Amino acid sequence: MKEEIQKEELENIKNEEETDNIKNEEINFEEKYNEVNDKYLRLHADFENYRRRTSKEIIETISTANQKLILKILPIIDDFERALETHKDTDEGIKHIYKKITNILEKEGLIEIKISKGDAFDPEKSEAITKIKGEENLKNKIVDIIEKGYELKNRIIRFAKVIIGE
Repeated sequence: MKEEIQKEELENIKNEEETDNIKNEEINFEEKYNEVNDKYLRLHADFENYRRRTSKEIIETISTANQKLILKILPIIDDFERALETHKDTDEGIKHIYKKITNILEKEGLIEIKISKGDAFDPEKSEAITKIKGEENLKNKIVDIIEKGYELKNRIIRFAKVIIGE
């Protein structure tokens, strides 16, 4: 009988040890699961941030894709405007060509920055290339516009070059 009780106690001890081992394995498994799950969630968040950032960059690149080309065309537009200004009796065909080019650029999102002589100088829209002494009422105001400024889709791509009073 003693032997049976000892065997039974040994079996109980073994069962308790096995139960403890199983519980320890469960705890280890749960810790590993939490660790792996945490890594997964962080990786997923990093990927989502990467996806948003690249999507934003792609949209920005597409929206300003024509910027380099437009910047190369702007001096030609300036030349057209000077030619039309000096030769008021210019052929209607040339005026028509100028209008077509400016319409195409406007459809692409190009907008002329509206400034005029006498306006207060705004360094957010224009660049002062020189100052000249003049009348007191023209101090820090635009005296002359040398080159027009332009925005492309709400982003300044060329500042207006102006002369301001001193």
